[in-house]
Amino acid sequence: MDWNAMAAPWLRVEAETDAAHAPVRKALMAKAALRVGQSVLDIGPGAGVSLLDAADAVGPTGHVTGIEIAPPFAARAKSRVPANVEVCIGNAADYPFDSSGFDAAISLFGVMFFADPVAAFEHIRSVCKPGAALTFACWGPPEDNPWFGMPSRVAAEVFGPGPAFDPDAPGPMALGNKDKINRILSAAGWVVDIDTKALHLTPNGSPDDVGALQMTIGAAAMRMRIAKEAGTLDESHRDAVRTGLIAGFSEMVEGGDVRVPAVVHVVRAVA
Repeated sequence: MDWNAMAAPWLRVEAETDAAHAPVRKALMAKAALRVGQSVLDIGPGAGVSLLDAADAVGPTGHVTGIEIAPPFAARAKSRVPANVEVCIGNAADYPFDSSGFDAAISLFGVMFFADPVAAFEHIRSVCKPGAALTFACWGPPEDNPWFGMPSRVAAEVFGPGPAFDPDAPGPMALGNKDKINRILSAAGWVVDIDTKALHLTPNGSPDDVGALQMTIGAAAMRMRIAKEAGTLDESHRDAVRTGLIAGFSEMVEGGDVRVPAVVHVVRAVA
């Protein structure tokens, strides 16, 4: 994996994705109910916005450890967190944490990428204290999340059908099914509670701005990148994708702002 190439577009739109995901972060932190003084593990924090939330919740007497597999994301997270946050580079599925046991664990869209999710969640449980809670947010079913579905359809109209969705493959939609979440976590020894929430993502700017964001990351951006690497991308493709994205997000304007319907699972599992 070329982590620099993977992370670069996401880091360019960090502020935009932080804004879009703000309602999910709020729901996650409310469910986690972190307390002052706790030791907290944050799994896959990316560029670090959830680390900031956790650090604020546990206060200066608490401690937050972020485990991030992509070095560019970890470097960015380290640059923005306070002194009570440590950022480690590695895979949460098997990382040898230097801890006698975390009081809690959280993740904002960071636990859907494990090659062996049962083993990964078993390992996470092993580094948490008995009775500790793992709280994470993951995307619900693909059909309920136009943040992914609409750009994918636009790209298919321009480039033709993309690869078929594999619900069992690691990826952002891998835990969309509630029964699958319960099955995996129960097999890993957790007691599971799943709260499925319908909400709206809150990206900044106009439909043009949000369309530009989705030309940088996401399904449409991926299809354009593949076409570019194949030498088949031309300006007409870019124009068609841009036009389709703007039209799609224009249908999601409420009160002058783009508000994207979304369904997320906010999961609380007790060790």
